Amino acid sequence: MKSTMIVFAINVLLSGSLFAQNSGSKQNAHHTAAPNERSIATSSRASIEFTPITGYSLNGSLNLYKAKFKMKNAAHYGGILSLQLRPDFFGEFSYTRSKTFAHYKDFVAGQETDYDMAIDYFQLGGLKELSNGPLVPFGMFALGITWFNMQTHGVSDHVSFSMALGGGVKYFFSDRLGIRLQGRLLLPMYFSGGGLFLGIGSGGTSSGVGISTGVLAVQGDFSSGLIFRF
Repeated sequence: MKSTMIVFAINVLLSGSLFAQNSGSKQNAHHTAAPNERSIATSSRASIEFTPITGYSLNGSLNLYKAKFKMKNAAHYGGILSLQLRPDFFGEFSYTRSKTFAHYKDFVAGQETDYDMAIDYFQLGGLKELSNGPLVPFGMFALGITWFNMQTHGVSDHVSFSMALGGGVKYFFSDRLGIRLQGRLLLPMYFSGGGLFLGIGSGGTSSGVGISTGVLAVQGDFSSGLIFRF
């Protein structure tokens, strides 16, 4: 009887020690897996994105005094370099070129002429991501210059200050590769004049600067491209 009780007690002790070892190993596995999960989540957010893009530009027209300068819609290509400044915000530099031609029509003289040209956009701005996950909608704003690069001999180029408003979506197939779809409203501007004044009155001296601007042409584009994340 005593020997039976001793064997039973030994079996209970052995089973208890095995249970403790198994539960301890499970806890250790849980604690070791957590840092790996955190590191994967951290590494999935890279700091630089490069996106070659192509698409279609709506190049608009210039309404001149008794004349019109119509720029034909055409394909474009370029690239976007994005630097992550916050978890949901990127600073971006973008370049696009649309190779096209323009049709000039003088309503008074009845003269019509075609010009070869390219439209180059150099923009610096920011992109705000609106959610996390594989599918990421975003909004964007940028300022820069637009170069109306006249290819016809003897015609002068024109460089204009411009801004861009837009939005789109990113979709990531993996941590390093995705696709970007976007649309932009492009507004090249002109400065029609400015002035500086300085006055002295009973309230003391006063001064100011005034500049008048306008939209040269309303343009836009739609682009797509592969995102390479580093």
